[in-house]
Amino acid sequence: MLRQSILCLVVAGMVVGCGNKSAKSSGEATLFDMNQALAMVTMRAGRCPSDVNELTNLLSLEGKRLPQPPAGKKLVIDRAQQRVVFVDAPPGN
Repeated sequence: MLRQSILCLVVAGMVVGCGNKSAKSSGEATLFDMNQALAMVTMRAGRCPSDVNELTNLLSLEGKRLPQPPAGKKLVIDRAQQRVVFVDAPPGN
């Protein structure tokens, strides 16, 4: 059931994304790009990646950098929601 839901989200995202070519075809990935990649990796591997850096190996993100977090934030995978999000970074990081 979960795999079917993820597959539906991925396909819907691809359909929406096909007609919406961004000027940022390379450069920095968006959170939308990262979440699509997360859904694909989770569906293929059957598990959620442990780190956002695992997502950069996908062809859909090839040539793109991870999104630059705002000051005091970092990019992580929220395992409960299975989404890539910005969270508060610990002081000194």
